[in-house]
Amino acid sequence: MADKEPRVLAPGGVRPMDDLCVYGRRATAQRLTAFLAEVDGVRLGEDIECVHRMRVASRRLRSALRIFGECFKGKKAKKWRREVRQVTSSLGEARDLDVQMELLGAIGKNWDGEESVGLSLIIEMLRCRRASLQPDVVSLMDTIVGAGPFQEMRSELADAVEWNGDPSLLYPYAFGHAAVAVEELMEHSHSVPVYEDWQGHHALRIAGKHLRYALEAFREAYPDGLDKDLRTLKKLQDTVGELHDCDVWLQRLPSLREEAPAAIKAIDRLQSTFESRRRELHGKLVTQWSALLQDRFLFRLLDKLKGRPLVEVCPVKVALISDVHGNVHALRAVMEHARTNGATAFLNAGDAVGLPHPVEAIQLLMDKDVISVMGNLDRASLKVAAGKKVRDRQLEMATEMLDKSELEWLSSLPEDLRLDVCGRTVLVTHASPGQEAEKLTPNTPENRLRHLAQSTGADIVVTGHSHIPMVRECVGTMFINPGSVGRPRDGSEASYALLDLPSLNVKLFRVSYDAKGVADELRSQGFQDLPKELENGRTKDLVAAAGTWAERFHKDRQHAEQVRSLSTLIFDRTHGLHRLEHRDRELLEMAAMVHDVGISEGAEGHQRRALDIVMKADLPLEEVERRMLACIARYHGLRSPRREDRVFKGLTPSERRRVTKLSAILALADGLDRSHASLVGGLEVTVRRKAVKLTISGPGDLSSEKEWGSRKSAQFARAFGREVTINDRT
Repeated sequence: MADKEPRVLAPGGVRPMDDLCVYGRRATAQRLTAFLAEVDGVRLGEDIECVHRMRVASRRLRSALRIFGECFKGKKAKKWRREVRQVTSSLGEARDLDVQMELLGAIGKNWDGEESVGLSLIIEMLRCRRASLQPDVVSLMDTIVGAGPFQEMRSELADAVEWNGDPSLLYPYAFGHAAVAVEELMEHSHSVPVYEDWQGHHALRIAGKHLRYALEAFREAYPDGLDKDLRTLKKLQDTVGELHDCDVWLQRLPSLREEAPAAIKAIDRLQSTFESRRRELHGKLVTQWSALLQDRFLFRLLDKLKGRPLVEVCPVKVALISDVHGNVHALRAVMEHARTNGATAFLNAGDAVGLPHPVEAIQLLMDKDVISVMGNLDRASLKVAAGKKVRDRQLEMATEMLDKSELEWLSSLPEDLRLDVCGRTVLVTHASPGQEAEKLTPNTPENRLRHLAQSTGADIVVTGHSHIPMVRECVGTMFINPGSVGRPRDGSEASYALLDLPSLNVKLFRVSYDAKGVADELRSQGFQDLPKELENGRTKDLVAAAGTWAERFHKDRQHAEQVRSLSTLIFDRTHGLHRLEHRDRELLEMAAMVHDVGISEGAEGHQRRALDIVMKADLPLEEVERRMLACIARYHGLRSPRREDRVFKGLTPSERRRVTKLSAILALADGLDRSHASLVGGLEVTVRRKAVKLTISGPGDLSSEKEWGSRKSAQFARAFGREVTINDRT
C-alpha cells in the first residue's frame, strides 16, 4: 500500500516567515545531503541497507519540503516533493524484496528437509526478481545525479546557513504540525484492538511516520532533541511495521502456492509462522497503545512542543469558547471573566473571523493558553483570501483586514482536535463531529447524540456553530456548546462555559460588554441589521424561527428536528449530485421544521394543506423564498412536483429545479423517521455512479424506517437519476 500524504498544514503566523525559513532551509538542506549520500551505495546494490536508508531519507526530505514549503518561491517545493515521492515509490519494490529475503532467511535458519528446500526456492525467486529490478534502480540513480530537479534543489539550498535564533520562536510551528499528525494518529486508534483490521493498522503505521518526521523537523529547537519521545514512537512504529510485514506475506502466500507448487510444505509452515507472529505482534501493539494512552504520552508531547504546558496540574479549569466572529470587545470581557474564575487555559471551537475587529480578535486567540480548531467561516475566509467569491460582504471585509500572519494562523488550525486532559478525552470541533455544518442544539434527537457518543469515544465533545449554549449528557459522553462569544442568539451578553476537570462540572456564563459600542462600530462599517441584532441579542436564525412558528400548528418538535438532522446529512453527503448552495440548505432545514404543519387539520392530505399554511406564515422571507418553502413542504410525501401544480408553476425553471431536489431530500428523510421516534441515530451515505446507498443505524427495530425510506426514495430517484438502496446496521 502506497504512503498517503498527510494533510498539508501551513505554518502558524506568530512571527515573520523569514525567521522560520532560515531554520527550514537548513533542515531541508541536511535532509537532501543525507538523501544524496546513498546514491552510490544504491547503484552498486551490494548493501541492502543503502536502499532502506535512501527511502527513509526521501520521506524525511518530503516531510521537510511540506513543512517548510512556503520558504521556496512559487511551486518549487511542491514540484520537488513530487520528484522525491517518485523515488520513494520507485525503490519500494526493491526494498520490499530485500526485506522479504532477509526475513525468510532468518525464519528458515534452522529448517531442514523439504521445507528448507522449498524455502530456498522461494528466496531464489525473490532474488531473481530483485536482480531484474537493479538496472532500473541504476537508471534512477543516474537521473538523480544528472541535471534536473535534484540538482536544482541542491543549487537552491547551497547557501543555507546555520540557524542561531531563539528556539522558542519555532514552538508554535512545531506544535501546529504535530497537532495535525496526532489527530491523524488518533483517527485510527479504533483499529488497534481489532485483530482483523490490517488496513487500519497500516494507516496507524503511516500516521506514526508522519508524526515522527514532523518531530524530527523541529528537534533542534528543543534542549533534549525530543530523543525520548522519538524513541517511544519508534518502538510503536517498529511493532506496526513488523505487523505490516506479516500482513504482506499472509496476503502474498495464496498466490505463491500457484507460482511455486514445489514449495507447498514451506508455504504451509510460513502460513503458520506468520499467523502466530501476527497474533503475538497484535497483542504487543494493544499493550503499547494502551500504555501510551494511560501515560498520556501524546498529550504531554503536545504540551512539550508548545513550550508551556496547557495544564500543569489537576484538577484544572478550562474555559470553552466559540464563535468570536471578530468581536474583540466581547472576547476580552470573556477572557478576563474566565481567568478571574480560575481558568488556566482556553479551548476555542472555531469561527474567529468577523467584524468589527478580526485582526485584534485573532491575535488574542493566538495566545499560548488558547487551543483552537477551524470553523466554517474561518475556512471560508481562507477561500476569500485565495480569490474565491462567497457572497458575504461581512466576511469579505473582515478577510481584507487580515495580513499574512493571521491567514497563516487560520490555515494552521485543525478541523478538530482530540486531547487528553486530566485523564479525560476531550474532542473539540466546530460543528458536529465529522460533519462540516450539522448543528448540535438542545433539541437534537437523543439517538443522534447516542450515535455520535459511540462513534467518537470521547468523554467530552465541545462544539460551536449553533450560537446556542447547551450541556447534554448521553451514554457517558458530555456534549457542550458554550454558545457564542461574539454573536449570541439568545441574549445580548457574550456566552462561554467553564469546565472543571476531572470532575466534569460545567457552568455556563453570560458576560456583559459594550454591545452598543460594537453595534455603532458596525454601523460605521456600513451595516444595519447586524448592529440591531447585537443590541437586541437576537442574531437572525430563520431555522429556529420556523420551528417556533410551526409549533403553533404541530407540537411534534422531536420529529421535525430528526427530519432536519437526517435531511441535512443527506444534503451534505450528496453535494456532488445536487450542487446546491448554503441558502438552499437553510431552506431545507426550514422545510423540515414546518413540513407537518398541515397535520393540525388531520393526517390525510396534510401535505397539500401545508402549502397554504406556509404561504401565509409570518416568517421573515422574501416572496419567492416563501413560495419555494411552501412547495418543498408540500412535496414531502410520495408525489413529485408537476409543472402545472399551483404555486409551483409560478416559479422560474431554476427555482423549480431547486424545489424538486430539496423536496426529494426532505421526503427521503421524512420516510427515515416513519415511527416519529427518532430511532435512526447514524446515517452513512455513499454516492455511486448509478445508485446512492444509505446505511442507517440505531437502537430498536428499524424495519418501518427502512421500508418507508425506500418508498419515499422514488422521488429522489426521479430527481437525481440514482436509485436508492437502504440497509440497516443495528
